Amino acid sequence: MIRRPLGPLLAVLIASVLGCTSVTPSSPPANATPGGDDGGTTVHPSGQPSTELERGGPRDRPPVPSAPDLAGAYRFISSPDFLNQDVADLTAGGRRQHIDPSTGQVANSTNPEYDAALDHVITEMASHATDDVLVAGDLVEGRWGRDDSRTGVFGPVRTQAQRLRAWRRAADAYYPAYLQRFADHGLTTYPAIGDHEIGDDPWRKGRDTWTDFKRRHVPQFKSIFADHVLAGADGEPRFPDGPRGQARRTAYAVRLSPTVLLVTLDVFERRGGDVHMSVDPAQLRWLRQVLRQARADEVPWVMVQGHVPMTGDVRTRNSSHLVYEDGVRSDLWRAMVKGGVDVYLSGEVHDQTVHQRDGILEVSHGSLLYRGEASYVVGQATAEQLVLENHQFRGTINFEDRLWTTSRQGAPGHISYPYPSIVTGTLVASRTRSGGVRVDDAEGVLTPRS
Repeated sequence: MIRRPLGPLLAVLIASVLGCTSVTPSSPPANATPGGDDGGTTVHPSGQPSTELERGGPRDRPPVPSAPDLAGAYRFISSPDFLNQDVADLTAGGRRQHIDPSTGQVANSTNPEYDAALDHVITEMASHATDDVLVAGDLVEGRWGRDDSRTGVFGPVRTQAQRLRAWRRAADAYYPAYLQRFADHGLTTYPAIGDHEIGDDPWRKGRDTWTDFKRRHVPQFKSIFADHVLAGADGEPRFPDGPRGQARRTAYAVRLSPTVLLVTLDVFERRGGDVHMSVDPAQLRWLRQVLRQARADEVPWVMVQGHVPMTGDVRTRNSSHLVYEDGVRSDLWRAMVKGGVDVYLSGEVHDQTVHQRDGILEVSHGSLLYRGEASYVVGQATAEQLVLENHQFRGTINFEDRLWTTSRQGAPGHISYPYPSIVTGTLVASRTRSGGVRVDDAEGVLTPRS
């Protein structure tokens, strides 16, 4: 049965109202808000004002009818880049309070508005009868080891050793806060590492002291990520099936259900003194082995997640637009095609695009909660069918003041998500007799590009 939460008249109203005039407030620096633009004010369908970046983005797209429910299906959420920002209470747990000299306020990375907005969005995710949330990277802002406002929140950052200690202290605050928000709603996260977990691009030689620090310490950043996000309370890996080599602690395979195998890749290879969007040889060998075993076990659906898309032909929103090296001509893509991968989930783009090529559905998606544009995909899988449904929120933001972060001015200080999401894309696929994937129906932003 097809659910239709919004009638045609309301859909028209939404499309017309969101095209109103905008007013642009003062802009934060580009490294605080990707793209460097601060946005303007428009009006929500309810008639209440909202702050938006620019017209033509994910929140402007019209609703579509909801996807069908599959009886007995395994359900999951996919939500990369969900925060992409450092959000945590830095005054909790008896921590010493620090004053931001530029504002005279206590330096903190959350407030009651953020807590309410996050609770609203994650509560809705949890309402879809699932326990599992896939996160293809960028849990945090991760520009740690610096202190642009000179508050001393995470200690001094004058030397490389001090920067690394400050990085560890920041990780101790922000990673647990991220995970706890989902755990409080009964949700288990399955994260991949993104560029923000290793300091945010670029990492090239010869730029500045900060970039040099990031480039030199990528292995340590990955280890800190694994300690906090991919290890249990006993320090042992949550997902023991992983490769050797550079990605030995950041790539893994896990059977989510009898119908779904998830393979999580680390697509950031340290090579030649820089960071490349590629997998290292040991990880590629391991992937081929995992895919051979999945085929032998006749796993109905094999999904791979990695932070960056395989093509630049995707919608992007406030993104540096990282793309996997050589894309669909790469050894990784050929291995996924030969190994029978059905779906490749990627983040980075903060928008939604689907491609279907070589038998693989590539779903590039994600969003930025702090930009008022949170979204997530709900998946359903049975042995014969796969259904995806994109949910888009239309939040309100205000840059009158900002959260404190380590790098210059932070996210908007005021944020609200008072409304439920709307469905802006659906995709229904089925298994063919030859074992391939056929898209039977698709609407909105999940319609595959030709």
